[in-house]
Amino acid sequence: MNKLSILSAGVALGVTLALMSMLCALAFAIWPEATLDFFGAFIHGLDFSPIRLAAQMSPGRVLYGVLGLGVVGLVAGVVYASIYNIVATGRR
Repeated sequence: MNKLSILSAGVALGVTLALMSMLCALAFAIWPEATLDFFGAFIHGLDFSPIRLAAQMSPGRVLYGVLGLGVVGLVAGVVYASIYNIVATGRR
C-alpha cells in the first residue's frame, strides 16, 4: 500500500473542515431556524433552539470557529495519516 503524506492529509482535512464551518455560518446567517432544524435532525432530534438565543454571530466568532476547526482538522488529518501509514505499511 502507498504511504499517505502526513502533512498533505492534515492540510486537506483542515481546509475541508474550515470550508464546512464557513458554509455552516453562511447557512445560519441566511436560514437560522432551518439550519438549527437540520442539525437537530442530523443529531437525532437534539433541541438546538437555546443555542440560537445564546450565540450572536459576528465576524470574529465566525473566524474563530473557522480557524479552530481548521486546526482540529489539521491535527486529526496528521494523526489519521500517521496511523494509516503505520497500519498499512508497518512503518512511518
